[in-house]
Order: sequence, then structure tokens, then C-alpha cells
Amino acid sequence: MKKRVLTYIIVAIFILALGASLLTGCSSITESAESVANSFVNKLVAKDYSGAFDYVYVLTSDVKTRDQFTARFNNIYEALEFTDVKLIGRQVVEKQSETDYTLTYTLQFASDLLGDVTYDYTADIVSGPQGYSILYTPSLILPTLEEGDKVRTASQTGARGEIFSADGAVLAKNDYAQSVYLDLEKNPDIEEVKSFLTANFSADAEKIQKKYDNAVEKGYPLEVLLTYPKNTLTDEQKQAISEVNGLGVDEERLSPIRYYPYKDDAAHIIGYMGSPSEEQLEQDDTITENSSVGKAGLEQQLEQTLRGKDGRIIYIEDEKGNQKEILYEDSKTDGTNVQLSIDSRTQQKAYTLMAANLKDDEGGAVIVMDYATGAVESMVSYPSFDNNLFNFPLDPAVWDYYSNEDSGNPLLNRATQSTFMPGSAFKPFSSVPAINAGVLNADSVPPIKKTPPHSEGNETGSYSWTPDIEGWHSGAIYSKDVAKSPGTYEMAMKSSDNIYFAYYALQTTLEPFKSYLESIGIGGEPPAFDLPVKASSMVSGDEESIDWLDWLARTGYGTGQLVISPLQLATMYTALENNGNMVNPTLVSRTFTIDENENETTVEEKQVSYYKENTMSQNVIDIEKPALRRVMVDGTGYNALLGNKFNIYGKTGTAQVGENSLKREVNWVIALNEDDGKLYLVVVETAVNEGNVPKLAILRGLVDEESYDAALQTVTPGPTSGSGDDSGTQDDDTTGGDAGDSGTQGE
Repeated sequence: MKKRVLTYIIVAIFILALGASLLTGCSSITESAESVANSFVNKLVAKDYSGAFDYVYVLTSDVKTRDQFTARFNNIYEALEFTDVKLIGRQVVEKQSETDYTLTYTLQFASDLLGDVTYDYTADIVSGPQGYSILYTPSLILPTLEEGDKVRTASQTGARGEIFSADGAVLAKNDYAQSVYLDLEKNPDIEEVKSFLTANFSADAEKIQKKYDNAVEKGYPLEVLLTYPKNTLTDEQKQAISEVNGLGVDEERLSPIRYYPYKDDAAHIIGYMGSPSEEQLEQDDTITENSSVGKAGLEQQLEQTLRGKDGRIIYIEDEKGNQKEILYEDSKTDGTNVQLSIDSRTQQKAYTLMAANLKDDEGGAVIVMDYATGAVESMVSYPSFDNNLFNFPLDPAVWDYYSNEDSGNPLLNRATQSTFMPGSAFKPFSSVPAINAGVLNADSVPPIKKTPPHSEGNETGSYSWTPDIEGWHSGAIYSKDVAKSPGTYEMAMKSSDNIYFAYYALQTTLEPFKSYLESIGIGGEPPAFDLPVKASSMVSGDEESIDWLDWLARTGYGTGQLVISPLQLATMYTALENNGNMVNPTLVSRTFTIDENENETTVEEKQVSYYKENTMSQNVIDIEKPALRRVMVDGTGYNALLGNKFNIYGKTGTAQVGENSLKREVNWVIALNEDDGKLYLVVVETAVNEGNVPKLAILRGLVDEESYDAALQTVTPGPTSGSGDDSGTQDDDTTGGDAGDSGTQGE
């Protein structure tokens, strides 16, 4: 009321003293008060604010010109998304002076933001030398708007959900980068600043100048000049920066980033963020070119879960900067947090073991999972990368390195997106059709003769056997070792006798064998998982051109055209502990929110589900588990030195891929430890004859905590002979033979 009374006094003084010379935009003197009022309101309804200015008298500081008057109406109404205006009622009432009048009117605005809103307005009509005019006050825009008030719009950013490990470690958090900033209020010498930053931090002087000029032009008190990943700048560098007038280092407020504390250890699981692709922009209208979205790993797969919903508030601020009235508020919603089944300590151990045991040109993957629930406790792909680097523009050379096959393709998740020939690691599955058909049992010994190495007709370093079957054209099948007496299933599994498993695959015949593989998911959809999994394949190319007998024998010992991802193979082995059911692997154990009082509320909890059911009968499991236990006790897995210390069973496998100088070797070991309920898978890709020692060392370090330090040393663990009447001297189960034989290399 005080402001309005003061306005009346000012108007009266100015009209009497200066007359018409002060009228900014007023009506013709011949128009009546009611005519002026009607014209003014009609202009408002037509959204012709420039035209409405012709009927007002302006003495306030917030608008002085037609352009300012028009802009203020438009800016406020556009902020409130007013699209249409209707006149509900209007009245002009004469005051006691008989020369001044009061205009009251009601307008209804249609708004995409507020819906239909109705405002009641009151305005004074004053007379002057030029006629009647509407006395302008800010309340003609919004009834509660007063002189000195401003309408403000502020965004409220919904925080991205964070990712946690099972043991509570933060794997992806909202944080801040290290920022080198310039405080312009300290009047820095920009030439000194540029000289220092270019000499000590390889900064671009031209870019520094542009940032400085922009800050000066817009009146910014601070300007960020350089940003770095957390913990990049040393104490010495920070001290040097602080000694330059105006320069400082901030780590807590200026440059928000997504921070990944475990870096290379968990990069393939967590992924990273970046600018949205064209496809992402087309598929999701809630993101813009300026958004930061998940580009790989769980950051990408859980984008909708993790991403918060930004809010907006439109309010009236008084001249002292206080929030006076909220006109609209769309509250922000923080993203949902995610807890994984990953154990951070196991994840770090697995990565460290891989890094310690593999050379620069070697790669592989490790998976540790609960074989009853499918909860993945560790999943490492090597080589890896620091996902924090992607918070900043990457030098093209750095991107080329990370995405190049010649550098080992560090961005590739070998656990889920690579498929490898499984070699003998597939024998527990390739033998199932023969057991189901009744042609193989625990005591079966094939009625065939295996030609020893370096004997007449076999000059290689491996045993050989040529199938005597109609239609066989592929030459001999080779095996580095064969089942020792009594030559049963258990002895064949522990020595990884290729000939034994090829023989029984051929005895099974093609259709039952192929049908079983299809039933367990080979060549079909991969297991359900929180990250994409590349499908396995049992054949490549045109099936019409395949030699199916050769395919059958080779697939019997896990080579030929068969390829499978590490994650799918791990999933398959869980059938041995789940009554023949293969459990789906999982990374996400639950999603949850945290309120302002730090109280957690679970949104969704992952349940156990199965990939394939009834893939093995109890009879099959009873035959296989003792044989697989022998593998670890005194067979090809002996040198892991776990078989006599833990209730553990498993299988090794080796397959040679490529030709001549490009030939490489894929080495597997999969073990199930009944003492801790975990399945361990290690696969390494190395030069020929280089993978057996590292794979067993990595397994040993993962399973046996007491052996972890020794497993970091990349040496052959333990003695080279086993116990019992079969020598445990096998350090591998790779098939021998010449590189140019029938292609049956591998174990």
C-alpha cells in the first residue's frame, strides 16, 4: 500500500508540474476513461503489448520505453508459457474526484505449464493534459508484482544415481574435477597467466585469452581455464598455481563430473559418460545436445534408471533478492541408485592378477560368480582403460589407441563381447548327448587304437586316431595326452583326451548332438544379463558347405567352428550345482533411493532366474563331477595347487586360433569351489604355449587368499608331477600336431 500511495503522490506532482511533456504513451484527450480502458484491455487480450503502451502512463524504474514495456510482458508470459488470453470481465468505476477512475478486469490465461489460470487486475485511470491514461505498475503484468520485483526462472538439476558395490564402495559417484580458475576480482595480469599456464601446463594461450575476454564481457567473477581428472595435480603444481595472482585450484564446486574411483579395475562394468549420439537424441526427447549420458557399460544400459529428472522453479523475487512468491515449481527428482553384486576387493584382486600375469600383447577375462544365484562378484576384461578420461575431450591419438585392435582394443569387454573357441572346457557339455543316448557312461572305454607320438604313421608329438567311419575325410584327430588305464570317462576328462570325446560325439550322431547344443543355448539367445552379451555360435558360414562329420568330431572336443563368450560358458557350468539348471548371471542386485535424512528405500531387488532348465540329469552330474574333481586334483588343473586344499572341481581348455605367425592360443580354466559357493573362470589369449601358467596362477590367487602374493609373480606354481598312478605332469591339455594337419589343433 505504501508503494501505491507514493506512486499517486509522484503522479500528481509530475502531472501538475510538467503536464503533457512527461506523458510516455497516453490516449487522445477526446477519448473517455471507459474508452481508454476498453482499448487497453483489448490490446492485452490480443497480446499486442506494444499497442497497449499507447494507453499507459509510465513513471516506474523497471520500464521506461515501449521496447522495455513490451519485452517485460513478453518475457514473463513466455516464461509461464501463456498461449491464449480471454477476457472474463471488465469494469470502470469513477472515483470521488470525478476526474479519475478505477479499472478492474479479469483475464484467463491458457498455459502449457500452469493450465488455465485466472487473474484479477486493478488499475488507476488518471487524467492529464493529453487525456486519460492507465497508470502503469508492474501489477498490470501479474497482480502481485510490485516495483523492484523480478520474475526469476531457475533450473533444479536432478542428481544422477550413483553405483555401489556389494560391500558399499562407490563405483560411480557425482563429484568435481580439479579446476584451474581465474579470479577476475583480483585484477590478474592475463599475460602473466597465459605465460605461466602455457609454460607449465601446455595450455593453449588463445583459448585462455578467449575465456578471459568472455568473462570480462559478461561480468563473471570467476572463469574456469583448465580442468583435470581428480587427483591429477600434485601439491607442488597446486602451490605454483596459487602463487600467480588470480589463479586458484578448485575441487569441490566449479566443474561437476562423474568420478570412477576404481578406474581400470571396473571400467568395462561401469562404462563412462559423454555427449548423446544422434540415435539417443532421436529416441529420447528428454535429453539435449548439452546433456551428458551413459555411453558404455552400466552407465549406458541403466541410463533411464540412473538419470535424474531436472526440475524448474519460476518465482517472484523482491528487490532485496528474497523469494516472494512461487509461480510454478516442477520439483527435481534424483536418479535411482544402483547396488551391484560386485565385491570391490575381489574386483581389484582379479584385475591386479591379470595385469601381473599377462604381457602387453596378451588379454583375457576373469569372472567370479555365486553359482547358486548367478550374482557376479567380479568381472574383469584385460587390457582395460581409465574411464575417468572420458569426462574430458580426448586427444585423437588417445582415442585411436583405446579403440585400436593393435593396442589390444582396451575398450572391448572380453567377458561379454568376445567369443572364443572353448577347447576342452566344452567337454562337460559335448559329452552329455552321448550319456543321454546311452552310448557313454562313467566306465566307457572306446574300442579304438590310439597311435602314440613319434611312432610309425604318426611323426607328431601327440597321439592320433583316424575315425573308421563312412564319409570321414578329415584325416587324423590328435590329442596331446590320452586317458591312462583304465581309460574311462574320469581318466579321459582329467587328461583331456580329445580322441575320447571325438569318438563319443561321433557315436552320438549329428542330430541328437546338434539338438542338445541348441537346447542349451549354443547358437541362440545368450543369457539375460545387465550388459549386452554376444551370442555363441556353433557354425559359421553356409551350413550347406559344412562337413558335418568333421564338425561333429571337432565340436566334441570344443574346437572347429564353436565359439562362446566367457560369461555364457560360466553360466553353463552353473548347471552342475543347480540340478541341471543354468542360472542367469546378474550384476545389479538392487536399486534404491536415499532421502534427505540418508534413509534408504529399495525400489527393486533382483530375483534369481534361469537361462536354461533341465540341461543335465542327475545321472550326468553324478558322472561328471568326480571326473572334473580329478582335473583339479591330479589332472590338467593340478598346477593351480587347489585340488587338495579345497573341495573344488573344474576343467581347463586350450584352443589355437589363427595361422602361421598370427597363431594365438586361448587358454581357459573354470572351477567351482564348494567351500565358498563360487564359480571362477579365467580365460587368457596369448602366444602359443604361453597361456597355461598365467591362467592357473590367476585362478590360484583368486581362490586361495594365502597364495595371492605368490600368484602375482608369473611363475609356474608348485611341482610338475601329481599324485596317484596317473602322472600329473600335464602342464596343459593342448592338442599337438602339425600346424597344417586337418585343423584339429586345440584341446
